[in-house]
Amino acid sequence: MLRMKSRRLKYVIASVALVSGPLLFAQGKESVARVTVDPTERFQTIEGFGVNFTGPYFRDDQKAMFDMLIDDLGATIFRVVPYLVYSNWEEVNDNGDPNAMNWEYYNNRYSGPIFEPTWRALRYLNSRGIRPVIALMGPVPDWMADDKAPAPKHDVCSKSTKVGVLSHLSPAMYPEFAEEVVSMLMYARNKARADFGYFSPFNETDCYPAEGPRIDPEEAPRVLGAVAARLKKEGLGDVKLMVADQAIITNDYVDPILEDAELMKQVGVFSFHTYGENSVGPQVRRVKASKYPQTPAWLTEYGDLNDLDKTAENDWKKFSLAANRRALTALNQGASALLYFDAFDDYEECARRMCFYGLFTSDDQIYKPKKRYYATRQLYHFVRPGSQRVAARTDAPGFTISAFRDPTTHTLTIVGVKEGGANRLQVNLSTGADSATAWDLYETTRNEDGMKIDTVTVQDGAAQIDLPDEGVFTLVGSAPKAR
Repeated sequence: MLRMKSRRLKYVIASVALVSGPLLFAQGKESVARVTVDPTERFQTIEGFGVNFTGPYFRDDQKAMFDMLIDDLGATIFRVVPYLVYSNWEEVNDNGDPNAMNWEYYNNRYSGPIFEPTWRALRYLNSRGIRPVIALMGPVPDWMADDKAPAPKHDVCSKSTKVGVLSHLSPAMYPEFAEEVVSMLMYARNKARADFGYFSPFNETDCYPAEGPRIDPEEAPRVLGAVAARLKKEGLGDVKLMVADQAIITNDYVDPILEDAELMKQVGVFSFHTYGENSVGPQVRRVKASKYPQTPAWLTEYGDLNDLDKTAENDWKKFSLAANRRALTALNQGASALLYFDAFDDYEECARRMCFYGLFTSDDQIYKPKKRYYATRQLYHFVRPGSQRVAARTDAPGFTISAFRDPTTHTLTIVGVKEGGANRLQVNLSTGADSATAWDLYETTRNEDGMKIDTVTVQDGAAQIDLPDEGVFTLVGSAPKAR
């Protein structure tokens, strides 16, 4: 389905001198946007891309959707919430001793109709070769909480300062909290026979009470330390912690955690959320400057928040263009994994309403991909785990661009979000072992869903390509050999 008359692809012969620095070409009054890719300048390795979903909503008739997420979208990481986005299933203390688990109580809770779909979901993902992340959300039981904490010194969500609300996880209850959450992991592994490697014990504790219990940055190491110690005691020392899944990405939960050497033995990932313009860069710099510079940073929630506007325009502008700009920005600032929120539309207990954040609709249990699915696919499908981000620089307005090198297939991939600017893109590529000899162009636009437009031959390191006014595009290049 080539559109050569309306979208003619022109080749440009040019020799390119690569210049160091963030801005290599000035846009000026030219009608061509320029991007320069240098495959020899390499950054983080991509660990994977994926989605979030609430486990109790898993149904057998969703398996085709999950297969599409894995086989077509390219999802390799699933962040699974096991209990209706709440962490309060131990509504009454199992017993008076946090060091002794009452398994008559816990077995009854974890074998019930809310948890059982989660265990089936985890096992199904295991059957597809995926070890999901288990992640907790929402408030803890009231008996673990208090309203005694002083006013927060860090930023919190606008609804997080209600007086008299039992939202703060009491320090006296850290052992009980650790017992509750680790008992769930023990059941998941030993009785439900689910395999997993990462655990996020709390979510958005700066957006309490709905999204998580209030846990301030200076309190996080003690809570996490209690969980880490209990994991080791119960034979789950191989499970790594994913922390701190904060709502406000500019808050500093990282430094207090980095200062705890014993806790850092159990920390596998620093995890963040963003639905705005701030991204992971400052947090990545904190980690890189620490004694643990190899600890990866993941963006475990992104997308958009205006889900009640179900128009095609909002799906395109916010959940497709803006969300993928956030994704590429996070990658350019050092994130090694991204997880879209959410896999499919569902009812969220924290919001007390049907929510429409999903890549799939779920009307009457009929699951269909939305426009945002295809926009997200432009990145997830083409950039595989193990790829390495390489330098891609442009100062062209309206463009956000990332580039990747796959050491296994010896391909280069450029992914871009275009929200205006010039309608012609000149791709300049250094010559050498990692140079692409041709680019396959794929696009998602208002009217197209991941269409392959054409193949462009690279001549003397450059090619010029016409683009629509707005879109998410992917250029997949093949290289003669790996460097």
